[in-house]
Amino acid sequence: MQTFLKGKRVGYWLSEKKIRKLNFQAFAELCRYIASGTVDGKNTTVRMILMCECGGVVSQCVIQQSCVLKGRSDAPVNNLGCTRIGFHSFRHTMLVEAIKALLKRGVEVVQLDLTKPIEDQGPLDVIIHKLTDVILEADQNDSQSLELVQRFQEYIDAHPETIILDPLPAIRTLLDRSKSYDLIRQIEAYMQDERICSPPFMELTSACGEDTLQLIEKKGLAFPFICKTRVAHGTNSHEMAIIFNQEGLKAVRPPCVIQSFINHNAVLYKVFVVGESYTVVKRPSLKNFSAGISDRESIFFNSHNVSKPESSSVLTALDKIEGVFERPNDDVIREISKALRQALGVSLFGIDIIINNQTGQHAVIDINAFPGYEGVSEFFTDLLNHIAAVLQGQVPEVTQLNRSKLLAEQTSGIMDERICCTSTGCLSVMGKDSSWIVESETNSSVKLQHQRLGCNSAVSPSFQQHCVATLATKASSQ
Repeated sequence: MQTFLKGKRVGYWLSEKKIRKLNFQAFAELCRYIASGTVDGKNTTVRMILMCECGGVVSQCVIQQSCVLKGRSDAPVNNLGCTRIGFHSFRHTMLVEAIKALLKRGVEVVQLDLTKPIEDQGPLDVIIHKLTDVILEADQNDSQSLELVQRFQEYIDAHPETIILDPLPAIRTLLDRSKSYDLIRQIEAYMQDERICSPPFMELTSACGEDTLQLIEKKGLAFPFICKTRVAHGTNSHEMAIIFNQEGLKAVRPPCVIQSFINHNAVLYKVFVVGESYTVVKRPSLKNFSAGISDRESIFFNSHNVSKPESSSVLTALDKIEGVFERPNDDVIREISKALRQALGVSLFGIDIIINNQTGQHAVIDINAFPGYEGVSEFFTDLLNHIAAVLQGQVPEVTQLNRSKLLAEQTSGIMDERICCTSTGCLSVMGKDSSWIVESETNSSVKLQHQRLGCNSAVSPSFQQHCVATLATKASSQ
């Protein structure tokens, strides 16, 4: 397979915080200099000046191809020639791995300015973005955000050959926990894999009344359960609560999603996906709680703080390991990741998975669009490999017909039920519904109409109302 893609241009738009978090600007600089350098097999040294963030100080870096590729001990300082001590070791590792991949390819990466015509910044073969904040603000009729989304959409419409990572309608699905949980339920029902069974959930759109408990029981939920915001983005999206009894329901603020709590021995597995590659990172999580109604008061917590790598909390302190304690199965994760890619056409996303300590089953409890990729040292390498694959038509795509049908079915509800309980696993499994599965494949370089995003379309008033609170403190969550 040809791997040198000299002349291809990749545009990206990320928030400033996201750019700093991933060190994306340094990566783009690497791409630009390497793409403009001469690598002819004889001249094995590529010398360039790289602007690196080293404790806020800009320094000069020299990259020597022969040393980096061979991993020799006489390579320049830090393999990047960075003379400033204190360059974050993890960022350094990410960039070193990126250099190895970049020297095999000639991809130019440019930052996009959505306040200006994108046409003037092209041509673009691929666009990488995280427009989650902009999409939510556009849903609130923010004029500037509406203009940005419109400008972005106009470019997509005018250039259907440009590959978008990821399609805007798919991002909207992942922004809505209710829709993404529905999607997971459909995928699990199709897979019919006894190793997978995510917890039942229910969306609450109004204050809890007398019939709420009956609806909860009908949906297969049991105390305790977790209450989450419906909007799966923004600082508020990490604010959650564990509800132990009917009294605790009074504190629930709709619109929100409630999900049965599954004991998982305080371990969360975050799966970071880049195309066909993925990395599993182990994180702390909530400790076990007794099943059934109890007189405990509701527990309010921030999931981001609980599941940080260095987190130490009474909520994660496990007295003892109970029941099954297993690592996630690689085959299961691969199949779940593949199914999500096929269903939505997404490439950059995260999956939160826990292992039921009673059944050993894998449970998907959240899906995230373009996560932080903390702990993924080869993120840029995986990204470049995926870009190369899609540009060369190596990645199979779901047909437009099937993907549209899937997204339409999510809004109209699901006919069958698949109920998983915290102790016994699946109580019933509906028959295979292959409506969203690939019937034929086409090259990913042939794109289309499935990338269109209609602002304010199919967005319920309660969802829009909840976006306001979510957006109030949006920036810190990216």
